[in-house]
Amino acid sequence: MQIDFIRLDALEEKRCELEISSQPTMQRINMRKMKIDPKTIKRFNIKLGEQECETYSTPRHKYDWTKSEGFNSGWANVEELAESIKRDGVIHTPLVCSFRKFGYGEDVIAVQGWRRIRAAILNKSDYIEVDYTEDLSPEEAEILSFKENYNRESLSDSEISEFLWRIRKRYPDWTYEKIGEIFGLGGKSPQSKRKVVGTYLSHYDFLACHRQDVKEFDIRLRDLTRTVTMQIRATAREIIGDERKEEFETEILKAFSKYKVPIGLLCRTLRSEYRRCNSISPLEAINLLKQNGILFYKGKKKYHIYLSVSPEIVVALKKYELRSFDTKKSTLGTILLGIVKKFLKQEGYL
Repeated sequence: MQIDFIRLDALEEKRCELEISSQPTMQRINMRKMKIDPKTIKRFNIKLGEQECETYSTPRHKYDWTKSEGFNSGWANVEELAESIKRDGVIHTPLVCSFRKFGYGEDVIAVQGWRRIRAAILNKSDYIEVDYTEDLSPEEAEILSFKENYNRESLSDSEISEFLWRIRKRYPDWTYEKIGEIFGLGGKSPQSKRKVVGTYLSHYDFLACHRQDVKEFDIRLRDLTRTVTMQIRATAREIIGDERKEEFETEILKAFSKYKVPIGLLCRTLRSEYRRCNSISPLEAINLLKQNGILFYKGKKKYHIYLSVSPEIVVALKKYELRSFDTKKSTLGTILLGIVKKFLKQEGYL
């Protein structure tokens, strides 16, 4: 217990420093090149207590680089990188550090480049060259780890949203603008930073609320992007209101999982019908899409076009589709492009 109190005191001190110091940069950190056995390096995951928000770690959880098979195995990705390193060597040097100054033991922790380190182990390398520092606090290391992964666009929306949720819980007095500034999210304006951080936190709330639905309906998280969950929430809020929106969101997820209709298309149909004073369920919206939509197949892929056109045109196009698609391809494409252009002009896009 005494060690925990010392760590918490150090944590409060570093929090104060983080409040007033500039963002950590590689120029400010004193580093030296080292050759180290990759098997001795540990993944960045420092836990202070039982609360999840007091865990300092990398934001990446999509893959487990140490598992050769099973759920979330990233071994195939490591094998590919290992072959690349054999051929070209390590292009970007991993960053490792020790947090012993802050009371976290003597372990060498990978802040950046954990996958490269796992690839070195796979190649049975005796050592790997790294940048080593003892100047980073766990908070600063977490910021650098996030920025590297975010700038390389290797994080999923669920990973980013979960990471920002932990930051929000850890620092409840931080504004969305400050979180965006520290972690490099959003544009230059405070409004943009606030909007981006807010949408990620809303995305986390949606996934947390519908965790059981996602599991029950066997929906992949990569299909539930931040944009998709925003569309679902906006649709449910407009049609049902805030009181029963979660039930309607579940209905949308269920319909999507069953028929695999693009959620954006489904939500637009629901809102369009509602604005015409025709409130329908997600399943009824899918039936409407089947009746009024134009569905083409190309191998295993399918392309769905849904336009507000007269039933006569829809019937004519469906009849036209029954003819030889190969010989009439160019003519059919001209018809479709004409309809799309007319539709976009009517809606004010052109």
